[in-house]
Amino acid sequence: MKNYKIDLHIHTNVNPHAFSTLEENISAASKKGMEVIAITNHGPALQDTPHWWHLVNIAILPNEIEGVRVIKGVEANILNENGKLDINQKIYENMELVLAGFHVVDEYGNIDDIEKNTQAILSLIKKQKADIIVHLGNPIFPVDYEKIVKAAKENNVALEVNNTSLGTITRVGSKKNCKKMLELAKKERCYIALGTDAHYSSHIGEFQRAIELLEEIDYPEELIINSSRETFDKFLKLRQELRTKEVNS
Repeated sequence: MKNYKIDLHIHTNVNPHAFSTLEENISAASKKGMEVIAITNHGPALQDTPHWWHLVNIAILPNEIEGVRVIKGVEANILNENGKLDINQKIYENMELVLAGFHVVDEYGNIDDIEKNTQAILSLIKKQKADIIVHLGNPIFPVDYEKIVKAAKENNVALEVNNTSLGTITRVGSKKNCKKMLELAKKERCYIALGTDAHYSSHIGEFQRAIELLEEIDYPEELIINSSRETFDKFLKLRQELRTKEVNS
């Protein structure tokens, strides 16, 4: 089993349902020999999010701490079928990496409409406002995976395999959907990102369930953006060139 050294979905305890500080996360990553981690706290539509100034001010962090490249990111919430995100322009401009996905937030409304959910993701992808679409396997947000995978391929947006979603606590029932998404993505040769969605420092870099699924499908290594620093850096550069300048244009 490959040991991936890049984790692109990590929370700190400024989101109160997470349990480790920024320094604890970086220290744990350094001890594990991680090369790159992305700090991706939630956007403000969720109740546990800090003031937006905190998200903006992540830009002050050094690029490398304790030998680990620290990517400044956010996990934004999708608010409607037009692909509107819950982050303002200042947050957006300061982010090296924008993750976006569905959470149950009041503004979004009905979550079990497959056409609405699919259109929301398609709008987001086609407008080039997010680099990685996260935890799409969540069964409470049904989507058309074939349409989404094709759009992601055409627009060089990565789809996440969320290791936490494949367990027995959060977004239970995601594995079947993730497998379907990956089978379609393999045919289209779509970028895939691995994320632990770590809410505790020891979980950083623990991708076992996601890796088992990738190996089962024999997903091409060169399309997994975590597979090497070179692959990730190339993807990040590409996304910086493609991402639109206005977050909610």
